[in-house]
Amino acid sequence: MGKLTVSIITVTQLSRAECLKNLLSLIKLQTYENIIEWVIVEGSKTEYDGTKNSEKIVELSFETSLPIVYLKYTGLALSDLRNNGNMKCKGDIIVCMDDDDYYPSERVEHAVYKLGKSKCLIAGCSDIYIYDYYSQILYKSEKLFNSHSTNNCMAFKREYLSTNAHESGLTNAEEKSFTKNFTEPMVQLNSKKCIVVSSHDSNTFDKRPLFINISTRLFKKSKKLVTKLIPAEIFEGMNHILNH
Repeated sequence: MGKLTVSIITVTQLSRAECLKNLLSLIKLQTYENIIEWVIVEGSKTEYDGTKNSEKIVELSFETSLPIVYLKYTGLALSDLRNNGNMKCKGDIIVCMDDDDYYPSERVEHAVYKLGKSKCLIAGCSDIYIYDYYSQILYKSEKLFNSHSTNNCMAFKREYLSTNAHESGLTNAEEKSFTKNFTEPMVQLNSKKCIVVSSHDSNTFDKRPLFINISTRLFKKSKKLVTKLIPAEIFEGMNHILNH
């Protein structure tokens, strides 16, 4: 049996065009060799922005040999965009990547390995690192429970989609419906091999109140240097994009 095929899926928008270029550079660094496509779903706020962004994605496609499957602007809610993108994926494994987060080079390989060793149909990560580009502080979240993850950390076997989808019409917190209220058995990924989430001014969901409200005790300042997780050159590029 050959290596499992992988589809990467990303919902993006015009304001994240530079982020998407950075994500392409991270995808090029992935160690897993059987990534067959990158499904990009247009999520811009207006049709005009969607059209402008489609031009940028055409330009981006010339920078990679990886096939890009682009879903044009529809104006649908985020949960519906995710559903539409998922249904276009042809890979045995679907790996979710947000356009503004950092993914280490083993992100895909680690997810495929963990899913391959597990009976679970979905993988995720609950105890994630988050870097706030405004305060320049790295945080580490406490693990909530084994079946919890945000979408940007998820990967799943394509068969999972035969019985699961996001609830229609949701603009955030769509993971709850996709995981049966976080009851779906989930294999947890190593946070260092999965993601460093980006907190910045144009986040779809503002993460900073989670850091400020110490009563939640969910996020704690990490003693690690962010460049221990994100290579310095890549970090400098992301810092420039997300702080301007």
